[in-house]
Amino acid sequence: MFVNTATFEIEKAYEERLVKKREKDKAQLAQAKGILSFECWRRENKDMVEFVYVSKWESQDAFKAWISRDEHVNEHKEMNKRKKETEQTEQTEQVKMKKTLRAFELYDSSEN
Repeated sequence: MFVNTATFEIEKAYEERLVKKREKDKAQLAQAKGILSFECWRRENKDMVEFVYVSKWESQDAFKAWISRDEHVNEHKEMNKRKKETEQTEQTEQVKMKKTLRAFELYDSSEN
């Protein structure tokens, strides 16, 4: 079994962006091959809100196949392109979001 966590931190004023992202990602994950479960955890403090996606997969290969699909790769390319354009024109306010990824494999000490 393989577990992936993706943590997204953003200012509270922009929380709706994470809410929309969660709904989109949840719908896409429902179609993923090899996924066992998906949960989204939320935490807030004074100025920030944090969403943590926890997804469990049959294997690391199943997760890699999902994350490497063309739709996901192209979405990130488009986001990076828009970010660069925004930085060059400085026409819109930059929303800073911090993303942290972590991955874990099931460990059973009795197997060693």
